[in-house]
Amino acid sequence: MNPSRDPARTLAMLWGVEVGASRGPRPSRTVDEIGAAAVALADADGVAGLSMRRLASALGVGTMSLYTYVQNKDDLVDLVVDRAYAEMYPDDVVPGNIWRDRLLAVGWENWRLLTSHPWLLDVDLSRPVLGPGETRRYDLELGAAEEAGLSDVALDAAVTLVVSTATHAVRRQREAEQVRALGGQTDEAWWERNAALLALVGERSTYARAARVGAAVGEAQAAGWSATAELEFGLTRVVDGIGAHLSVPAPTSGR
Repeated sequence: MNPSRDPARTLAMLWGVEVGASRGPRPSRTVDEIGAAAVALADADGVAGLSMRRLASALGVGTMSLYTYVQNKDDLVDLVVDRAYAEMYPDDVVPGNIWRDRLLAVGWENWRLLTSHPWLLDVDLSRPVLGPGETRRYDLELGAAEEAGLSDVALDAAVTLVVSTATHAVRRQREAEQVRALGGQTDEAWWERNAALLALVGERSTYARAARVGAAVGEAQAAGWSATAELEFGLTRVVDGIGAHLSVPAPTSGR
């Protein structure tokens, strides 16, 4: 983190609050327009492609005019992250009739977000941005499972676990896509090319269980691994586990 950065100015920028005197001419664009252009740059070239110069060029303004709102690259990253979060749950509600369905929807919506903006995986999200987009997203996701009756701490943990499950699946999928891009062939092409060798190995292998399960997975998923299948299984088990936790009586005090 830039030691010269002013967190108060960053939060003011994200929330659209005027704080103190600003330096330089006032930009001819709004923070929303700046954020939309910055997200487009990140979608095209990743976080590494973000810069004040490129953003100013995309907006058709002078670079110095952006400093009225955006302090530096750290501010730009916070802005694109918060604007990406603002895209979630366009109806201002997590869909589903019961808390289990809504928690599953939270997982799939985070999957959609990260597959739409894979550069988010390159950002350290452990420190919250605390902008309106992230705050709204957090509030809606907490509300998704509030009726389950969890304590506030457990409610946060439940949402975090669901989001982490989705994040892991997307990260694994991106790694697989990078391997495919480097190898220059699809999974289907790889399996077809190596089918004869794999069959020979299967005949000579004494690991019957591995061969049986591997064949079943390949037939069911048309691949050795599926990110969506992993996520569907993982999210269901996570939500089932939360439900099981709720059914366990709280410990009593005393003897």
